Amino acid sequence: MIKKIMKFFSPLPSKEKLAEDKKHLKKLQWSVFLSATIGYGLYYVCRLSLSVVKKPLVDGGILTENELGIVGSALFFTYAAGKFANGFMADRINIKRFMAIGLLISALVNITLGFSHSFWAFVILWGVNGWAQSMGAPASVVGLSRWFTDKERGSYYGFWSASHNIGEALTFIATAFVVSIAGWRWGFEA
Repeated sequence: MIKKIMKFFSPLPSKEKLAEDKKHLKKLQWSVFLSATIGYGLYYVCRLSLSVVKKPLVDGGILTENELGIVGSALFFTYAAGKFANGFMADRINIKRFMAIGLLISALVNITLGFSHSFWAFVILWGVNGWAQSMGAPASVVGLSRWFTDKERGSYYGFWSASHNIGEALTFIATAFVVSIAGWRWGFEA
């Protein structure tokens, strides 16, 4: 079982092995860039959903302002610890799968929160979300640094760094629209 997990997360071949076919290499580079940019934008959708539903949670008597503060801090503590640990892991494993699993965990946590009423469930699940969220940036940065030369890396990194703004815009427009129509639970599931 452990061998299967290790094989699943084993790194992909380096770009040097693929450099013979320039057209194929360029296609792979664009694939990495777009995956990192769109994927990290979606991470932000899963991270900011709580921000959109705070008022409905308080108005509905589900959580108080103080409890929301504790829930929010659970994400940031686990996010900080996770970014430290996951940065090391991203250097050594298959970042494509690593990033996808982090986003999947974050999405599942958000869906589960849509069914929750318990303060402690919010704290624990939002903490798990913080850890899963910490898998996005290291995988994206490692991917960009592996697939782009020093000369072009800054430009691609600059465009990638706008991905969180894309995610914020999606969250505050689309999620807020869904919450206004269907209620706070759908804010986690939108």
